[in-house]
Amino acid sequence: MKPTTADELTSHAPSATPLQLLGEVLAATASLDRLGRLLTREVRDATGAARVALLVRDERGRLRAAGDVTRRDGDAPAGHLVALPLIVRAGVEGVLVVQDVADRAALDGFLPQAASAVAAVRAAQTGGDDGAATRARITGQILHEVNNRLGAIQIYAYLLTERLKRGEDTGGLEIAGKLCGAVERLGTSIGGLATDSPAAGERSPVDIDALVDGCLAKVAEELADGGMPTRPEAEAAGKVLVHEESMREALRQILRALGGLDGARLAVGTERLPTRTVSVVIDAAVGMGRVSDALFAGESDEFGRALLRDVVERQAGVVSVRRTGEDGARIQLELASGAE
Repeated sequence: MKPTTADELTSHAPSATPLQLLGEVLAATASLDRLGRLLTREVRDATGAARVALLVRDERGRLRAAGDVTRRDGDAPAGHLVALPLIVRAGVEGVLVVQDVADRAALDGFLPQAASAVAAVRAAQTGGDDGAATRARITGQILHEVNNRLGAIQIYAYLLTERLKRGEDTGGLEIAGKLCGAVERLGTSIGGLATDSPAAGERSPVDIDALVDGCLAKVAEELADGGMPTRPEAEAAGKVLVHEESMREALRQILRALGGLDGARLAVGTERLPTRTVSVVIDAAVGMGRVSDALFAGESDEFGRALLRDVVERQAGVVSVRRTGEDGARIQLELASGAE
């Protein structure tokens, strides 16, 4: 007898009744993972997307995939990607990442419902705002203590460096320099964790062109031997509503990640869009595969962390990426205009 495959079983299974579908929705509210699987599957089936992922913060406060589904027709390379915030009362509850959706506008009516569902499940699991505030306070205390210890290590590293200079120990100085750099980067990361989810009120109007120019100057030395970005002439885009420090760090990390790739060439511009938004546009000769991997990896990837946490979550922004050429990427970081 010919064995029955899983696909054949599925094809002969009776279609779900409305009552079964209702039960599935109610069951999904038991956990973010169940809800994530339901939401991503429904988005994929309704829009024909190649891949859909719902990224939410887990019990440790890290952005991860609660649901991630792909079409059955294989792992086709991404042609277009978009990461959208799920917003409830100006707060971002999660991030929906969609690959090759036929009509992005079709998602607009769905996003508020998905955001409310994620918020409801999280509130049921954590005890609402009071539980979240308690966890935030405890996390802040722990991070403050760790930061104090890092400060002491930085002092010791500085003293060690000065001693090695006097002894003209070249090899030791190189190692000490790496130690100082590692401690500084760790301190920056911890500082970011301490302000993981700033309130919308912390966003303020910032001149986006000045912010971009400052970031380009900051990474110029690091990318001197790589894909040093150019800055095309354009009209000033004006002000945007952002959490300035996290937006600045995100741009630096994005430029470092793309500029360090083999064959990298970058052009960074800004433009005002007709939808009361401003976008930072990064044209990269290579990097579409790298961007795709980062968006679906969440905070387990430093590049993904910059795109998802610092742009989508902290700024309530949208990351839209379109393939250009064989592996080029045109990345748009869409931000709310700060104009009155």
